[in-house]
Amino acid sequence: MTAFVRAWLLGMTAAALVLALAEALAPEGGAKKVCRLAGGMVLLLAAVGPVAGGLDGGALTGALDGWRERSQRYEQELEERNERLYLAIIEEETAAYVMDKARQLGFECAAEVTCGYDEDGVPCPWEVAARGVWTQRQREELERLLEEELGVPARRQYYEEIQP
Repeated sequence: MTAFVRAWLLGMTAAALVLALAEALAPEGGAKKVCRLAGGMVLLLAAVGPVAGGLDGGALTGALDGWRERSQRYEQELEERNERLYLAIIEEETAAYVMDKARQLGFECAAEVTCGYDEDGVPCPWEVAARGVWTQRQREELERLLEEELGVPARRQYYEEIQP
């Protein structure tokens, strides 16, 4: 590829020098205008000709396919990263929601939420783990709220009571 660019630059330089010399030698008037027009055409052919003739269609197609594959791979990686970030946000916000509900019920706890996917493939809170100090009634009320409001059944709710 470097040899091709070098040859193209040398051809352009040579064509420009020849055209400058021809224009300098051309008499004033119509002949000089025709010389400029013809020189512009020759310079255009010198610029485009080697590029059009020097490119291998298969090599160009291969290069484009390579770029397409890399672009698709990069897009897929971005989608996966976006999905992980989306799940992390859901987990963090839901954990804050659980801790807020616990405060409303009169106790403090730390909560950790793990996301999963429902039958439609939509991300949702899947499991909830809480650590804190609560009464049996407070725990049962929180279990009920999480099942009703978040759709996390009691069998996927885990509680670790910390002794005061």
